Amino acid sequence: MKNLSEALKGNKHLFSDVVPESFLAKPHKHAGFSEELIRFFQAHPDLEFSPEDMVDPHKCARLVEGVHREMGLAWSYGGYLEDRSVILQGSYLSELENWMHLGIDINLPIGTAVLAAVDGVVYKVDSDYPEEGGWGTYVILKHSMDGVIFYSIYGHLHKKALVKPGDDVIGGQVIGSVGDQSENGFWFPHLHFQLISELEMKSKENPFTLDGYGSKKDLAYLKENYPDPLIVLPMARAAE
Repeated sequence: MKNLSEALKGNKHLFSDVVPESFLAKPHKHAGFSEELIRFFQAHPDLEFSPEDMVDPHKCARLVEGVHREMGLAWSYGGYLEDRSVILQGSYLSELENWMHLGIDINLPIGTAVLAAVDGVVYKVDSDYPEEGGWGTYVILKHSMDGVIFYSIYGHLHKKALVKPGDDVIGGQVIGSVGDQSENGFWFPHLHFQLISELEMKSKENPFTLDGYGSKKDLAYLKENYPDPLIVLPMARAAE
């Protein structure tokens, strides 16, 4: 039987983008979240950097907007297995030193439609509100390809998802929208998109143990069980 990465690569032609087609026509770029924020502060020595700014959803939103404006972008995406130890010191991640980001962040305006990446079944719709630094409202879809079961996670959504558990969905179908800071886990507005193996999902059902970050010491395991979403998203292939 194929492993998850092999199944994804062999079926990437089946995947849709998770943002509306209208956004794909706007200026955008693959950009590391930590790298670009650090570069932004280095380019503006008059601005004081504080890790508290990163976990303040409104301050962070203004910083992301500043980065986009300076780069001439309407939106950006990236951050898979990015080490965020510099910018997220003092957050809940510090306790276990889980600094490695397991999905990608797609930095979009509040209210932007979020689309299913590929055909599947709605496995879970939940929220960990009012947990700070959590998922907010999130949707999990279940998929099967070449006998391999896996899941896709869409986090930091508006509190009203447009699907419910058990619904069949098709790639490109709208399943929700980007939430604001008061409902998305208290983050700056963005979509967290992550792929996860069946093995990992079975071990981390609870939203308080299912996380978007992992430990650097487990890097090989993380790569196997949380594969890079950019393997399959057309937006990344178009930029190649």
